[in-house]
Amino acid sequence: MSKYNRAFKLKLATLAQYESSRELGRKFGVSSGQIRYWSLVFQIHGVESFRHEGHPYSSHFKLNAVKSMQANKWSLAYCCAYFDLSSPGILFQWRSLYSREGTLRLTSRKKGMPNMNNTSTTPTPSEQMTEKELREELEYLRAENAVLKKLEALAQAKKKKAKKRL
Repeated sequence: MSKYNRAFKLKLATLAQYESSRELGRKFGVSSGQIRYWSLVFQIHGVESFRHEGHPYSSHFKLNAVKSMQANKWSLAYCCAYFDLSSPGILFQWRSLYSREGTLRLTSRKKGMPNMNNTSTTPTPSEQMTEKELREELEYLRAENAVLKKLEALAQAKKKKAKKRL
């Protein structure tokens, strides 16, 4: 959700053609750089500006934006205005991901924790485990046991301390 609605952006973008962005920024409490960006988007797209359709953006769209910026030697702000993105920060992220990891990184990824319904709750029988796996499980269980003993000791110490206060 955008901080400013579409009508407000259009109003400031049209006013920016007649007044300075600095004055408008003081008057409406918006940064002058943001007003200049909105004005640029308005110059390119007119009254159809600030629609931001296509959320979430496809990997093809992201790649097209990054490659267009490189091929045409556009600035970050101009390229974002050309593609009517909500802010230049989005394209900056895409560009850095593309330069570091290539096209695969521009694909949308599922957010949040993975679904736990698919996990198997039945442990593998010890007969089917290798010696190394058995040793690792033994170490894990010993560590878990030690943690539980320490937790129990702390709980008892807390109870003992509470009794002394009474």
